[in-house]
Amino acid sequence: MISSATLLAAFAFILGAASPARAQQRGTPDPERAAARQVILEMAAHLQGGKWASADSLFATRGVHILADTVAVHSWADYREKLLKPDLARYGNLRVAHTGVEAQVRGAVAWVAFRQEMSGTPTSGPEQRVGRGSAVLEKMDGRWTIVHLHISH
Repeated sequence: MISSATLLAAFAFILGAASPARAQQRGTPDPERAAARQVILEMAAHLQGGKWASADSLFATRGVHILADTVAVHSWADYREKLLKPDLARYGNLRVAHTGVEAQVRGAVAWVAFRQEMSGTPTSGPEQRVGRGSAVLEKMDGRWTIVHLHISH
């Protein structure tokens, strides 16, 4: 006969194995992590395609901080116009990819680490730039929005 202590221990093990934290550790897909990750993948596609309005929609309209190498700007629009567009304009046949995208989510905040690769036929400078990026996203009005971006090449 099985003791009540053994049954209780088995029941506790089964409940622990079925918890959301355990499921995430086993690789069960988390839709919030996938959605935050998707924002970073979409950003690369929009930059490559020159779809600036689509890229704009991924960023908060206020309170954004962007760090790029040694420069800090306080809006996506400033970063886009002063730094990013001139940098991307150096390339013909531009290719932008975000790879190794890893997202973590805690409530309405997510942070995402990724690798950024830009390449093409340069008018000046290197043919390829590879860097690391991280982003902080906040869930606003039901969707993930970038509030902080850091890119280092």
